[in-house]
Amino acid sequence: MPFPLTDVAEAEVVLLAGANPAETMPPMMGHLSAPTLIVIDPRRSATARVALDRGGLHLAPRPGTDLALALGLLHAARVRGWCDEPFVAARTTGFDAAWEHAAAWWPERTERVTGVPAASIRAAADLLGRAAGNRSAYVLTGRGTEQHSKGTDTVSAWINLALALGLPGRHGSGYGCITGQGNGQGGREHGQKADQLPGYRRIDDPDAREHVARVWGWTLPPCPVRAARPSNSSTPWAPPTGRAPSCCSAPTPGVGPHTARVRDRLDSLDLLVAADFVLSETAATADVVLPVAQWAEEGGTMTNLEGRVLRRARATAPPEGVRTDLEVLSALAVRLGQPAERFPTDPDAVLAELGRASAGGPADYSGVTPGAWPTARRCTGRSGPPPGPRPACSWTPSPTPTVAPASSRSPTAPPPRPLTPSTPWWPPPAD
Repeated sequence: MPFPLTDVAEAEVVLLAGANPAETMPPMMGHLSAPTLIVIDPRRSATARVALDRGGLHLAPRPGTDLALALGLLHAARVRGWCDEPFVAARTTGFDAAWEHAAAWWPERTERVTGVPAASIRAAADLLGRAAGNRSAYVLTGRGTEQHSKGTDTVSAWINLALALGLPGRHGSGYGCITGQGNGQGGREHGQKADQLPGYRRIDDPDAREHVARVWGWTLPPCPVRAARPSNSSTPWAPPTGRAPSCCSAPTPGVGPHTARVRDRLDSLDLLVAADFVLSETAATADVVLPVAQWAEEGGTMTNLEGRVLRRARATAPPEGVRTDLEVLSALAVRLGQPAERFPTDPDAVLAELGRASAGGPADYSGVTPGAWPTARRCTGRSGPPPGPRPACSWTPSPTPTVAPASSRSPTAPPPRPLTPSTPWWPPPAD
């Protein structure tokens, strides 16, 4: 998020779309006790109950129709006079194109598609609009908005609503994305996806590739014509190009759309290796499962949803035979012929390397010095370069949502293949 949670705590109204922090991020709820909440969730979640108990709203769209609801709220906000026209004219582009889509979603039509009463849509627009007029409103989206086949379009629609109300770039209001995991921000900033390098650098950027190659002591290999396409929960997996991928703590078949296709792609592999601390749906289909430590069993740092780098000490030792992710990667690298010193298992050594690799990038960690905080829990620095002038925001028109017939939305998934016993992987063989 581009603002601290303490700012959200001072808002009059907060809209939460596809997020359930009462169960997934309980500490965050301490910052949501004062604002009136508008919760968008098909379920009566714990967060939705909190909203209703405190005089807020719960809009429960039918699954897969939240894009239509976002467009309906934009329609209601503009028709009822809540759009910040000077802000839109001065600081955004493309509003007319975005409005072409929203204009077709008046509240009654939105009700027929989503099941959310038109009166509730108008009430939510009024509640959010009044707070926006006082510069005291936030629109926050979570993984429930993103992780389906229309996730990009849906998030764009919520961003458009925030822009229409004039929320971004002003103290006391804004748009933010709530990460789904404790270190989701840090993972994305350091090459978690296949088309990225540390520091939010792109793998097909020649300058970025040259910088990271120097840090790692590599001879710069040629870049493929197309960068590796990251797998994500809104894109069906293509036929595998590698025959032995590995997954780290990723219950892949159980999240996102196209679960039958994901299972089919995993089942077609010659070898699937999973590293996890529970027998997840992915691990249950794997040929080899590597037991790894969970968060409380390893130390290091993480980057939270505010962009703060947090120091975390190990709370307890992992069970016998369980190794950290860094130890797993190091052991595999050594077996593949790499010197052990190139794959350190000490978290501070890895963070120092990430600092060198990310230096000068959009997410620059070179100023984080773990050796300077031997007992500190928190680093007050934020990831990324110092904030500069805010550019004009661009509207991203969202296509008209379509509702697939029920028969095509719930394919029957094939049963997972049985777990194949394997030779214990740790400790390494004597040779």
